[in-house]
Amino acid sequence: MDNFDNLLNSLMRLLAVQSVQSAPCSLSPFGEGVGKALDIFADTAKKLGFTVHNEGGYYVTADIGEGEPFAVLGHLDTVPFGEGWTHSPLGEIDGGVIYGRGVMDDKGPLLACLFATAQLLDEGYALTRRIRFFAGGNEESGWKCAERYAQLDKWPREGFSPDADFPVIACEKGVAHLKLTFPLPAPLKKLSAGTRVNVVPDFCRARLSAPPANARNVSVQERGGEYIVTAHGKPAHGSTPQLGENAAHKVLHALAGVSPQLARLAKALCTLDGSGLGCALQDEKSGALTSNTGVLQTDKESLHAFIDIRYPVTFTQEEIVERIRAELGCAVQVCGAHAPHYVDENSPLVRGLCEAYTQVTGQSCAPLTIGGATFARVIPGAVGFGPCFPGDAPTIHQKDECVSVEKFRLIYRIYKQAIKNMCCKKREIC
Repeated sequence: MDNFDNLLNSLMRLLAVQSVQSAPCSLSPFGEGVGKALDIFADTAKKLGFTVHNEGGYYVTADIGEGEPFAVLGHLDTVPFGEGWTHSPLGEIDGGVIYGRGVMDDKGPLLACLFATAQLLDEGYALTRRIRFFAGGNEESGWKCAERYAQLDKWPREGFSPDADFPVIACEKGVAHLKLTFPLPAPLKKLSAGTRVNVVPDFCRARLSAPPANARNVSVQERGGEYIVTAHGKPAHGSTPQLGENAAHKVLHALAGVSPQLARLAKALCTLDGSGLGCALQDEKSGALTSNTGVLQTDKESLHAFIDIRYPVTFTQEEIVERIRAELGCAVQVCGAHAPHYVDENSPLVRGLCEAYTQVTGQSCAPLTIGGATFARVIPGAVGFGPCFPGDAPTIHQKDECVSVEKFRLIYRIYKQAIKNMCCKKREIC
């Protein structure tokens, strides 16, 4: 019996839980929604025959089989919904399309791998390795779940994270989340944009005591001698800022002509290649650096800009920070970081996953480099593998995150073939 219909039912159940990080509670240090999502995943895996462990709402592991472990690494927390959805962010199927926050990042792909494994066993395949699923509760906001696991257990030596792109990701750029602090430039009174550093902000508002020099792409209202400047944009993942429209950029450009200080801020914070920060870098192996101004905040004395940098693998976080300090002369604080990650394209893992992709799709497979950060980074021998296909319009971290039922079935088939290639053999009939 095909598990796909059961997979869809379980996915809708999981999507119905808003698992954005919130205040700690008895279910999870990452909030009630994350705790509920982990419980649902644990219950689902247990019913499919997996041995399950919930580590206090930090993460859930689900094991099956024996022998050398193979990891499937994903997460159940999501970024906030944001505004402008035309379908329910808590799960809806309409016109053959599944909508919901997490349907592609990462609830749907992780569940697809779980059900694909169970399907292989139902079809008579025997596992040659122990498969360990890791469902984290804090991927979008700090990776504390992975840190907790590393304190208590040993990671498998290889595996994949279904939280990236097809055909296979052998190289992930370095990540640096930085807080830049500047003196509050006159005549700016307040500036606010974004909720997460790794999301392109779709709304920005500024309040200042002088009118903007350029009102293009923004709205301006005068209130009691002050000017409110507002802009809307389009969200996107912070690793691909070129796919969004940064509302903060629009406001900063509008304010640039008001004072030299605001002009310098606009120059520094409104580029996607790091040129305004003094770090427009690239290398042959992993391409060019990207920069996303994800959050802007002000207090009485300062403006704080939270920047998401994805840098080439031949550079270091320390180099990036020093370049920014030298260019801008501002305070720079590292709020989060991931070192670059690279796996040999000729490794058995990469070859096996490429083969699975080609077997199901009929398309050739050339390993890719991404700016995104997946849990594959916690294991030297792990890679990112799906679920996004080449050429598809991305909806991850955007309104109306979605995937067609037909495409989700194809994703399921690819994961099933991959697990079969890497971890299974046909049972012998006596």
